[in-house]
Amino acid sequence: MFSVLHLILDKNAFGFRGYIIRKAFKANFKFEDQKTIGKCILETLPENGDISVYIHFPFCRSLCPACPYVRYLYDGSLVEKYVEAIKMEITLYGKLLKDRGISISDIHVGGGTPSLLSPSQYREILNCLSEFFDLKSDFDYGIEANPNDINEDYLFKLRDARVNKLSIGVQSFNDSNLKMLGRIHNSNDNVKAIENALKVDFKLINIDMMYFLPNQSLDNWINDIKMATEFNVTQVTLYPLLIVHYRPMYKLMMNGKIPKQPEKKVFKIMYGEAMKVLRERGFLPIRYYSFSRTIREYSTVEREMVGPLIAFGSGGMGFTGGCEYVNTCFPTEYIKTVIDNRFPIAGLRIVDVKERAIRYVQERLGALKLSFQDFKNMFNEDFHSLIGKTGLKYSLYIDKLLGNIKTYSWGIELTEKGMFARNWSGWAFVLLVPCGIVEKYLVEPWPKSVIVP
Repeated sequence: MFSVLHLILDKNAFGFRGYIIRKAFKANFKFEDQKTIGKCILETLPENGDISVYIHFPFCRSLCPACPYVRYLYDGSLVEKYVEAIKMEITLYGKLLKDRGISISDIHVGGGTPSLLSPSQYREILNCLSEFFDLKSDFDYGIEANPNDINEDYLFKLRDARVNKLSIGVQSFNDSNLKMLGRIHNSNDNVKAIENALKVDFKLINIDMMYFLPNQSLDNWINDIKMATEFNVTQVTLYPLLIVHYRPMYKLMMNGKIPKQPEKKVFKIMYGEAMKVLRERGFLPIRYYSFSRTIREYSTVEREMVGPLIAFGSGGMGFTGGCEYVNTCFPTEYIKTVIDNRFPIAGLRIVDVKERAIRYVQERLGALKLSFQDFKNMFNEDFHSLIGKTGLKYSLYIDKLLGNIKTYSWGIELTEKGMFARNWSGWAFVLLVPCGIVEKYLVEPWPKSVIVP
């Protein structure tokens, strides 16, 4: 039995790790005019290379009380306008970048609930992208899906629309957990959705599983993971329940209407036990939170941190490699802006080479290893020379002393102990930075300046 100590896994729960992130990282996004926006994107996006594309679809049939992302209740007439606006925004970028020789390597649609879009709408979006950009011969097209949206007919039509990767938001096979999370599907829906997906020739199927839930026992969590591995899916991704102050779950916990989460040591135990079960059943870690039967990976995770990633849609966050931006988080403002032939960017900031190098190192260690040669190929400078100019060198030194990483002549590798540390600090960063950005951009559509964390 776990002790009666409880916490809320919010931005204040991470102690020293949270303090370090607040001290080491500061991002200042500013509202800029259209000329500055176009110039920044044009000058920082590499020529004759490939990019990733992220599209945010912020609409849901119901609103989960803990979801930290940009999301709104589904409105059919607004969604039709929104899809047209996505195509208009793609056209804006296409015209700006028409002579850059850019190819698309992968497309990821997140939300919200992307499975509320029809297969024909996915085809329209792809056709619009291919009008302006080359699609690499092996490009990936992935979407996130709710289990109760994806019947067999929908999935086959989705595959015909060239969608080849699917991430299913299972979260749990326990109906009590799903009800507490505010999900509108049940465990039977999960099973049917996975079975339907496995009938279709998808290149990769990921299922999301959630832990550190109120009243979730260790046995309950282990049973969830065992159930997830019973299916022939490619990948299982583990997410703790993160609590943000701008969603109802925080107040529900503070007022005692929903129990708080367990103590920190339970977080570590749940992660460790899940990792053990996954490895025993043939799922090896490809990131500290993702486990796969193959080396393939779902999503644009690497490009989110390192770029180049172009983001479309309300609440989309993009990173060219030298310029990071956030689209307005208000869909009606987003639609109005692109109809007016303007970029819907609410905030933008320049990222220098030192910060980009730090982001690259953190992203690679999140994927368990870093190659010094790959680093040099990326930055045209030796790893020790460039990172030696930043505060990250001290952090890496401490991680080595603590046994979180091992260094070799070829690079750096995360240890088993380091995976636990990375799992804690990684989610601290998510709450303080990406969630911090969303929180501030949900206050008003066009703030003059936003600073995080």
